[in-house]
Amino acid sequence: MEWWREMFSLPAWQAVQLAWEDADDTDEDVHHVWHALALSPGARVLDVPCGTGRIAARLRERGCAAVGIDATEAFLVVARAAGVPVVRGDMRSQLVRPSAFDAVLCWWGSFGYFDEHGDRAQAAAAAAALIPGGRYLIDVPVADSVLTAFEPEGAWEVGGVQVHELRVYDEDTRRIDTTWTFTLRGEEERQTTSMRLYTLVELMELLSDVGFVTFQALDGDLESFQAAAPRLRLVATMPD
Repeated sequence: MEWWREMFSLPAWQAVQLAWEDADDTDEDVHHVWHALALSPGARVLDVPCGTGRIAARLRERGCAAVGIDATEAFLVVARAAGVPVVRGDMRSQLVRPSAFDAVLCWWGSFGYFDEHGDRAQAAAAAAALIPGGRYLIDVPVADSVLTAFEPEGAWEVGGVQVHELRVYDEDTRRIDTTWTFTLRGEEERQTTSMRLYTLVELMELLSDVGFVTFQALDGDLESFQAAAPRLRLVATMPD
């Protein structure tokens, strides 16, 4: 089920994501990316999926040669307007020259969309894009912390959109299946998503299988990851 194609094309979801990005502290996110990946001016960075390019644009302001990949044209329009070179495509595919980047970034919970083969292909594409010793940063919630305080339902409003979530964790597939209801200007839209929820160990094993050799597990403040942390920021490094 390629739910993301429908989800990210919904006008209601696009309004939600753009409002989230406006509310998010991009400067703080870029600070964390910069330090987790040990970047410096001139570093070649691939942001995939880049969304509207909010992080890639700030990295370019800091002197990096940042490029984005995303499948949603509406977001790429915003990224191009911000001066970010972008490629429209599927992040499971190798869309850039091999060994062309010092670092690859996967931010905002964008790993786990696919089945195991697809997630492995996404990681392999990142590995292929990196130079020897290159780093891959994944920002994602993990089972170690999510399942200890699992919330089956949530409701909130952002960007004029009322959002309701019903979440089910499937122990067999180790996925969270969510039914989203968006209400925008009195009209409702529904969409189902399905995300693989990895443990830290499972994620490191997958990345090891595609060529990464060392790992640094950090929390949202770039301290050592603990099970109570709401998010994992995992830095995986290719061999020299």
